[in-house]
Amino acid sequence: MKKICLLIFLLISTLLLCGCTALFKEPTVDVSSVDLASINATDLCLDVTLAIDNPNPFGVLFQKINANVTYLQNGKWEPLSYIEKADVDISSGENTLLLPVSAKNADLIKAGFRFLISGEITVKVEGTAEPTFFGFSPKIPFNQTRTIQLP
Repeated sequence: MKKICLLIFLLISTLLLCGCTALFKEPTVDVSSVDLASINATDLCLDVTLAIDNPNPFGVLFQKINANVTYLQNGKWEPLSYIEKADVDISSGENTLLLPVSAKNADLIKAGFRFLISGEITVKVEGTAEPTFFGFSPKIPFNQTRTIQLP
């Protein structure tokens, strides 16, 4: 009798859990823009804007959003910066999230001068966003390659 009650309890719990996860629709994340914020002899600052569409009628918590930002130099992608944000609340519908990118190093200084000389730099943003819903945390990938012109 105890086994039958336990089996019924597990079956009902499983059905309820499946029903709750069916209510959750996975948000979409896209890089909407990569803009030059500032550039000088020691650093290069970019603003990466993410467009997040949450189709759910309720807000979603992104436990982690991270991205690698690289730039194209001599046909090779070189690391520029790593971005990580935690515990980002997203409301229902269309949202934007600004991720500032700033780096200081010798390679960046070379990239900055190359940028000043050529008038443009090609940047790639690749990352994942991880929303959480009742312990369910899918990884939503996003990526974008943009050439930024010197104003």
